[in-house]
Amino acid sequence: MADLSTHYLGLKLPSPLILASSALSNRIENLEAAEGHGAGAVVLRSLFEEQIEADNTLLEEAAAQHAESNPEARTYFPPQRVGPHEYLSLVKKAKKALGIPVIASLNCCAPGSWTGYARQIADAGADALEVNVYAVEADPSVPGSEVERRYVEAVAGVRAAVKIPVAVKLSPYFTSLANLVAQLQQTGVAGVVLFNRFLQPDISLEKMAPQSMMSLSTPTEALLPLRWIGLLYGRVQLDLAASTGVHDASGAVKQLLAGATVVQLASALSRNGVPHLGKVQQGIEEWMERRGHSSLDEFRGSLSQKQISDPGAFERAQYVHLILSQNI
Repeated sequence: MADLSTHYLGLKLPSPLILASSALSNRIENLEAAEGHGAGAVVLRSLFEEQIEADNTLLEEAAAQHAESNPEARTYFPPQRVGPHEYLSLVKKAKKALGIPVIASLNCCAPGSWTGYARQIADAGADALEVNVYAVEADPSVPGSEVERRYVEAVAGVRAAVKIPVAVKLSPYFTSLANLVAQLQQTGVAGVVLFNRFLQPDISLEKMAPQSMMSLSTPTEALLPLRWIGLLYGRVQLDLAASTGVHDASGAVKQLLAGATVVQLASALSRNGVPHLGKVQQGIEEWMERRGHSSLDEFRGSLSQKQISDPGAFERAQYVHLILSQNI
């Protein structure tokens, strides 16, 4: 029988399939179902920088409001702390309920005092931390080098705050993504997750106003992380997690062949239910048995750019070939 066990961020996982940070990973029953259907780990829904800042503001306002009326005001805290407090509770409950690694998630865009929450998350029992760096850089006066510096500084701040492994979830919108990953590696992070999805606003013609939409990924979106995982494998000493667009076993196998350490799923499970994880796992096992593979290490990265006979397939050569071969 095929052995699907692997190591990710220094953690032993029974499977390379991970429940990605999503609405599904905010409920203990979903996390338990994911484990029961073959997930090797779970990533909890993100705690956002804005939630932490709002929580801090509530604390400051409440403390100031009662400072003159209560002689014990220095120890006063609001009775209801939303966001961060509940998140720490989720981490604790998940660790108590699950036997697989629990990875917490921080969604941020800049360095800040909120990095102290990373330590609280670690203290709550998280096995690792995924830092989702998400920002739309729209200021034309800010150069790309400044954006990268800010991102690296934010990650370094989190890395310095905790002793648990840290992975960074990135967008693909960088001029030199490979160089940025190399910079992040120097901060001591253990892996990168490729990629997060920017949610694109639409415009309502009826309301004559922008409107937000939440759309699930499609299998074609998996080609972008596939390419970059194939390019980065063997060039950086980091674990590579594929995220976005993997909906079935064949999609997961392709990412592993390109060099992915693990594969994260969210949209496929939102569409088909958490038990779909079991079908994906079964499909991987059947493929491995047909090919005569007994472990993931036997084929992981075998179709990365460093391993194939035509390295240009991951870069410009195939683009030129395909464009010139079109009869248009």
